[in-house]
Amino acid sequence: MGRGILPLLLVAGLLGIPMQAVAASEQPYVNLFGGNAFFGPGSSLAGGGTVGLRLGQRLGQHLGIEAQIASAFAHLQDQGKASANQYSGSLIGNYYAFSGSSSPYLSLGLGASSDVLNAQLGRGTSPMAIFGLGYEQQIGAHFGLRLGVQDQLLFDTPRPQGGALNNVQVTGGISYFWGGNEKQRVFPIIAPTRSGS
Repeated sequence: MGRGILPLLLVAGLLGIPMQAVAASEQPYVNLFGGNAFFGPGSSLAGGGTVGLRLGQRLGQHLGIEAQIASAFAHLQDQGKASANQYSGSLIGNYYAFSGSSSPYLSLGLGASSDVLNAQLGRGTSPMAIFGLGYEQQIGAHFGLRLGVQDQLLFDTPRPQGGALNNVQVTGGISYFWGGNEKQRVFPIIAPTRSGS
């Protein structure tokens, strides 16, 4: 480490200036995200934008849990682009590769999806499994950025050919963390000791 950096770090620690903690935050967070949805072939759906919200918490160095709600703006291709928006809710577990504030992660989850896949049948609800990959980067004590890809596998869809349907969502978003880590510092503050006389 350079000679000029070490004194600055020591002074910042002694003055009580908050610094980024090395370990990942275990604070609760809310993540707002948006992106694009791509429906599998034979779905009769044209994909579009997607937006959503996640509320979660990292439970330890490598594990986290979150609830997700999302909406994808789809259209029925064979019905003059009639609206067929998809709404979904799920519970997701995340496995983070690294324990630091910057890490790729793997997502697995279960939920339900409400969508229109056929104009004659109208809106229906399907159970859903989620498989995903992503990357999270914390910025300071309260903010973070996230990029991710999720494959939402919809079961028992009301399509003429039946079966499961893949809905791939590519998203990016910003996270806000609250509570917890504000008092953590890289260097502890040590009170001066008095020498005995």
